[in-house]
Amino acid sequence: MGKERRRTPRIMFSIPVSASGVDEQGRLFEVAGRTINLSRHGARVQLSHLLKLDQILHVVNQLNHAEADFRVVSVFSPPLEHVGEWGIECLQEDTNIWDIHFPPLAAEADAHALLECRGCHTLALQPLSLVEVEVLETAGLLSSPCPHCEARTAWGYTLRTFEVESKTYQAAAAGEIAPLNADRRNAPRKPAQLPARLRNYYGEVEVVQTENNSPDGFCFVSNREYLIGQGILVVCPFQAGNERPELRARIVREGLAGCPAQHLYGARYERATS
Repeated sequence: MGKERRRTPRIMFSIPVSASGVDEQGRLFEVAGRTINLSRHGARVQLSHLLKLDQILHVVNQLNHAEADFRVVSVFSPPLEHVGEWGIECLQEDTNIWDIHFPPLAAEADAHALLECRGCHTLALQPLSLVEVEVLETAGLLSSPCPHCEARTAWGYTLRTFEVESKTYQAAAAGEIAPLNADRRNAPRKPAQLPARLRNYYGEVEVVQTENNSPDGFCFVSNREYLIGQGILVVCPFQAGNERPELRARIVREGLAGCPAQHLYGARYERATS
């Protein structure tokens, strides 16, 4: 969904869902799918059924069985081997079926990360300063108020991981979405939006926001064109005036992002060899 429509930040996080509705022939349908990214009021979903703009869907979160009605507001990619990606927006203003607390869009922060309260296991997309990012990466936990515990508690990256699968790697058969191969990635990705500076080997520089991170690599969105296999130099997290060493990385995948002319890239760090 476009930024003008979105009222809260969004995070790349996959949750299994089911969606039901009525097709153009008046027939009822129900299909399984997953979110690709989500905000409090909507999501980008991957479903094995052809949808139309303004179509109404009844969506059920298969993790907590919360449900609500959504409207299809955008088409990210047409069905490919039975699977497509759409943007949906919740019709109930006060309903949040994701069990994730989202801060207001206007909240200023250097970064955002999906964290879990170690006391009550509440999930929240927490706005963070780069100092808090450093504490989180070093200690694994940071102290923050929890609305459910009504106290300051320890928060860390969520232990609940549901692998996001882009259409680049999907294998759809008979309308069912196959899981991503378990051996594709060695380390789990952390849902975190951090500033990163990228420099290609021609010296061109841009600052982007990551969508998730791991010791092996990260995903990011850019208006620039990067080629699969292209080498880049990365500083992440990036803070002007506080330079970190650049790390070598290589673009390993590319897909569509949420806006025209934007691309979602996956980059993998290159390990130094002795």
